[in-house]
Amino acid sequence: MSGDSRRDAGRGKLSRRSFVKTGGATLAGGLAAAAAGSPSALSGEVARQDPKIQSYKTLGRTGWRTSDIGFGTGPLKDPTLVRAAFDKGINYFDTAESYGNGAAERAIGGAIPHIGRENLFIATKAVFRGGESESEVLDRVRRSLERLDTDYIDAYSMHHTPTVEFLDHPGYHAAMDRLKAEGRVRFTGVSYHGPSRAGQGNTAEVLTAAAEDGRFDMMLLVYNFMNRGQGDQVLAACKANNVGATIMKSAPGVLHYDKFDPENMSEGERAFADRYGLRTADQLRFGSIQWVLQNPDAHTVCVSLNDFENIDRVVALSGTQLSRADEQYLDRLANSVTSQYCRRGCVECAGACPLEVPVSRIMRYAYYFEVQGREKHAMSRYAHLGGANASACLECTAPCDGVCPHGFQVRTQMSRAHSVLTLA
Repeated sequence: MSGDSRRDAGRGKLSRRSFVKTGGATLAGGLAAAAAGSPSALSGEVARQDPKIQSYKTLGRTGWRTSDIGFGTGPLKDPTLVRAAFDKGINYFDTAESYGNGAAERAIGGAIPHIGRENLFIATKAVFRGGESESEVLDRVRRSLERLDTDYIDAYSMHHTPTVEFLDHPGYHAAMDRLKAEGRVRFTGVSYHGPSRAGQGNTAEVLTAAAEDGRFDMMLLVYNFMNRGQGDQVLAACKANNVGATIMKSAPGVLHYDKFDPENMSEGERAFADRYGLRTADQLRFGSIQWVLQNPDAHTVCVSLNDFENIDRVVALSGTQLSRADEQYLDRLANSVTSQYCRRGCVECAGACPLEVPVSRIMRYAYYFEVQGREKHAMSRYAHLGGANASACLECTAPCDGVCPHGFQVRTQMSRAHSVLTLA
């Protein structure tokens, strides 16, 4: 298959109801000027009617010309959403065997006959524990191939790799060598949310090592305007080694946004909201996506697109740039909500918890629930924690409070997360 995205191939194949032509979110105070010649998405104007992807980037040494916005398929069940996204120019689809217990892979497979396999880059992945044999890895890949109803997978990744040493997984690499020889897998990759407990490698350590390893062609990492330090190091390593860089968790994911509820604001918080116009979680989400889009070293940002309107609103951001004023606005916003955002992969508070509650992991599950709309998945993952969940925080004296270098209110946010994830 050619690295050319063939983005014009197959256009007009999709017959469906008309999309809602919103063309982009109404954002606040100048967050993200639209591409040159287009109206600003911040002023409340529609940026584009019938929006299409405007920018494509080369995904490292894979050679694939990927849409700057990719489809994160965590909640995906409906093949028509895949077809709708492709009709808008999206040609990169990130999935995993665990997404909906295979439902996301099956939905992509259901769309392929209407699009053409050569027009899509499909990246799927699986969580391994470290002891899997070559045959066990082969079996899991072949089941993904069956669900995707395809002869090959563009990129198959180890999902949530916890340490640098784990990158050497012998069963995985033996299976990938065989599958590449068979033409069943074209490229390999790695993804990492960051450590969930003390003793695991941090994001920069693990993913920089993966970029320099030579066996991984691409990766998926957490990167947003409030969680950028280690991500910048990883992106630099990817650029130096011609490794494809795809982004997840582009929005910080602050629970509930109580700061923007007039009934619960302090005077200072109300003054900030009045000055800059921020009112909804959507405004933060779309501004966060645009912040990532302007980085040339981030090849595609994977966004959960769970309905037709959302596809239009996100695609309208493609190719846009932030002004200096917009970036300053985001910096002020970050300062305003810093105590509500648990940085992905940060475990600074872990040593202060007598019960070893995995704070970062719990807040990731809350992100799935609140931001991605994956309520059932989030609650299921949380339930698997058993007694090591945030219920332990409800009556705790909170020795962790004050430990977080970002001022995250651990006990308060753990209480909120527990309430959300148990519907208590």
